[in-house]
Amino acid sequence: MAGKIKTIPEPNKTVNVARECDVVVVGGGPGGIGAAIAAARNGADTVLIERYGHLGGMSTGGLVTIIPCLSDFSGTMQIAGINQEWIERLTAREAEIHPPEDIWGSDDSKLTSYWNDRSFFTVREERIVYASIIDAEISKCVLNEMVNEAGVKTYLHSWGAMPLMNGNKAAGVIFESKSGRQAVLSKVVIDSTGDGDLLPAAGAKFDTDIDPDIRIANLSMCYWIDNVDYMKADDFRKTNPERWGELMREIMQKGGHPGFMRSNLKNQERIVWIHPRYACSSQTDVEELTRVEMLGREIMLLTHEFFKKNIPGFENSFIVLSSPQLGTRGARRVHGDYMMTSEDLLSNDPFEDTIAVFPDLDRGKASLKHPLTYIPYRSLLPKGIENMLVACRAFSSDQEVNNYFNLIPHCVAFGEAAGTAAALSVRQGVSVRQLDFNSLRGQLITQNVPLPGAYPEKYKRKQNGKAGVYQAPLFVSQGKASM
Repeated sequence: MAGKIKTIPEPNKTVNVARECDVVVVGGGPGGIGAAIAAARNGADTVLIERYGHLGGMSTGGLVTIIPCLSDFSGTMQIAGINQEWIERLTAREAEIHPPEDIWGSDDSKLTSYWNDRSFFTVREERIVYASIIDAEISKCVLNEMVNEAGVKTYLHSWGAMPLMNGNKAAGVIFESKSGRQAVLSKVVIDSTGDGDLLPAAGAKFDTDIDPDIRIANLSMCYWIDNVDYMKADDFRKTNPERWGELMREIMQKGGHPGFMRSNLKNQERIVWIHPRYACSSQTDVEELTRVEMLGREIMLLTHEFFKKNIPGFENSFIVLSSPQLGTRGARRVHGDYMMTSEDLLSNDPFEDTIAVFPDLDRGKASLKHPLTYIPYRSLLPKGIENMLVACRAFSSDQEVNNYFNLIPHCVAFGEAAGTAAALSVRQGVSVRQLDFNSLRGQLITQNVPLPGAYPEKYKRKQNGKAGVYQAPLFVSQGKASM
């Protein structure tokens, strides 16, 4: 019968155990990098499973090579730890750029104009904020170095298919690869898949509702165009604004992508980036993923041909790279022991179990009133599931919170907290839910993670003779109960 879903029995299989470990992390994107490195550095025997042949996820394969929202409006760095170490390693290789530290927080119009022209991610509410633009290829190499130095056992080209469950307790992961179907047994499982791919089989509750008008409802298929005379194109835009507007409207009517961003990286002055968005009904539906992948490449060609024909500076350009992996922004969001909601964005009070402090930069004047958002450890704990943590954009949140705080550095921070917690729980012989939070807080502080009442000494700086660090209270309990 047409439309009827058919099923077939799958024969019983015996799955070989490839390895036993303390912590298994599924997903080698930003969250997985933070989780695996933190767990291994804290003494846990750690396995990392990644479906692609590289690490970094959206920051490398997705060509989302902008690490934003690292400082608050005052210019104080709030996301540090492993994320900042990653950036510093790239800086040493001349593989990233960011506004100089001494101008973070500046509202000087000339400086803001200069940096806004290079990346609008570096300017918020007419203030310069810390955001890093990175080299995707060098970043893959740097992340390899970091996981290898930490002693992480990594399986690339391996898809984490499902968690192994003993009742409501996670006991490992089954993964698929060209070597067949294998299992990793572990004491703690960390879902860093981005889309919460382990949640359905684990029996965890989650939400998938997303307003179609917000950022996370869209997929992306990014690409780079090389051999562009950017200054010629930019001069045309500035001296012929009416014609520029006409051309951008025309390409939009044709279904193409208006606008582009300069690379800014050393020796990449002739490369521009295009980061389009595609509306979709689901980011976990393989038919939708296939549709956007194919549509994206079709429109990429249309856009490039239009630019070559109509925009001075693009005459001799060519498409040099399209994203090896489709850009996903939002799917499942776990129901955690605590769910972050829009009401939390109206509070300036930390949680007692805060594991990360995020600059709140993207909500206009509301951000000026509430410049920091605090993330509780409980939002990483799937309600009713033991021995599992969620360290990616699938953290427990409503769609508004998720829309603002599921970017690359946020996920690294989730991962660092989750990996540290997993290692400490194994060391202490307790579940991740029963872990003494003070021990987790203390360890995160030693890892240079800014937390309420404890700012890393190495990142303190002076601003007009005053310490440029917003010191929040240690914690409050009004409506934000402890674990």
